[in-house]
Amino acid sequence: MLPKIIAALYPILVFIALVFVFKFFRLRHLTNRRLKIPDVYTLFLILGLKIFSSQLVTISILPYYFLIVSGLALVLLLLDVFYYRAFVFRRFLKLWWRVTFIITFVMYLGFLIVIFMR
Repeated sequence: MLPKIIAALYPILVFIALVFVFKFFRLRHLTNRRLKIPDVYTLFLILGLKIFSSQLVTISILPYYFLIVSGLALVLLLLDVFYYRAFVFRRFLKLWWRVTFIITFVMYLGFLIVIFMR
């Protein structure tokens, strides 16, 4: 039961730690106000998915996650090329990374629901 509780508290604790780090070290000012908490938070959620899925469930969620994120990149690339008739890498990467954050967060919440329903 303790690993399940740690897995549930992990996103909250990481978010609080990131807020503290961003305020204490003034990371937004150092990066010209471009780096935001969700940009870094995504990496920690991916790490949490890897660690907790290998410990609490018999299969790893990471291959499925990377398949979804790769499909998202392909769809966004095709939309960029066919809709805008141009490909701007900076705009594509920013949009892809922000949507990846949403997908990662939803998958982590789904993972928590699955482990607590077992």
